[in-house]
Amino acid sequence: MIKAFIPQNDTEELIANTYVLGIDDKSCVIVDLGDPTDRVYDYVSANFKKVSAILLTHGHYDHVRGVDRFLSHYNEKIPVYLGEDDYMMLEDPSLSLASMEHGSVSFDPTLLKDGMTLRFKDTEIKVIATPFHTMGSVCYLDEEDNALFTGDTLFMNSVGRTDLLGGDESYMIPSLSKLKALNDMLVVYPGHGKITNLRNEKANNPFLK
Repeated sequence: MIKAFIPQNDTEELIANTYVLGIDDKSCVIVDLGDPTDRVYDYVSANFKKVSAILLTHGHYDHVRGVDRFLSHYNEKIPVYLGEDDYMMLEDPSLSLASMEHGSVSFDPTLLKDGMTLRFKDTEIKVIATPFHTMGSVCYLDEEDNALFTGDTLFMNSVGRTDLLGGDESYMIPSLSKLKALNDMLVVYPGHGKITNLRNEKANNPFLK
């Protein structure tokens, strides 16, 4: 089961989509946590016994700003995962764009490399490094749920921008080629906007054609 938290106006609120995947009354995994309210925590605490991990697609503040607040609700340590090349963004508010909101983060993530497989009690996730929006951007492939969590790498009919600090357009084509090689039937859960699927993106997204 995958629950999507999609803001109605993520431009004004600076909140990215958040996804919770898991089995009711068992454990769950959270992908991105930009929501600074308690609504994700309230949903998780009502439906799951344990949070196995928080997976971050990259280090921009709109995707990570809710992590510290969420973790403060729990006594046990919940691991947070982030692509290794985005670690510096957590230490530099200008790189993470936290400075725009006068914000900061204090969590310490476990760093990911391309090709890693994360195994939790009820979930297995494959890590696909997709640098260009940020150099540490990753996508998460959950084959059991037929799900691909793309952060700001891939949106419906678009991709993430490369003109922010840390972006590099020269990595875009190799990164998108990794996604283009995946199963057409995968449901794409992006960091912003509507949920789509890989078949639609291969057919209509100008960056994948």
